[in-house]
Amino acid sequence: MPNLSYQFLLFFFSLLFVGIAFWTGGDLLTKQLFSFSYRTLDKVQVETLPQVMLNLDFKIIDMEIYPEEKFTQVKIKTGNSMLKRLELEIPNSSYAEVAIVKELKLYPQLKQLQRNQQIKLKIPLDLMAIKATVEKQQGYSFVEVITFNHALKKLDFELPTVEINVLEAMITQLLNLSAEDVRKLVSYQVKHQTK
Repeated sequence: MPNLSYQFLLFFFSLLFVGIAFWTGGDLLTKQLFSFSYRTLDKVQVETLPQVMLNLDFKIIDMEIYPEEKFTQVKIKTGNSMLKRLELEIPNSSYAEVAIVKELKLYPQLKQLQRNQQIKLKIPLDLMAIKATVEKQQGYSFVEVITFNHALKKLDFELPTVEINVLEAMITQLLNLSAEDVRKLVSYQVKHQTK
């Protein structure tokens, strides 16, 4: 029996010694780490979104209006240009066509949008992303331009090329952006022929 109590005391004191060593060592280490000075950035660096002034010239083929709780989603299908579709989000209104015209800053020259109507507008957009889907077999590419902080949320273009460098140059010219800005924003998906 005395041998068992001796082992118990030895275990207890060694455990107590290890605990005190961790507590003291941790306290010293914490004080040492907090005494270091850390240099912070003098200025906050924010990634700014490229802004473009986009000139659009299209003919309205069809318009779909989906009223929801907080806003109305509008899809405008176009013709006679590389621009194939526009998507807008506007505040709910009983006169959606008039609200669309006001959001696109076409009012008072234009009272409402109608089918087969030719539209020309110059609009500033903050670009968030560009998604390019290259259809190798069909010989063209779909380019989806996603915007930020504007009623016009998305533009869909169809460009007649499947070469990435030519596609990038066309996007640069179409959106009046620098090649560097296009490279930052664009992501590619290449679809090959499947058998």
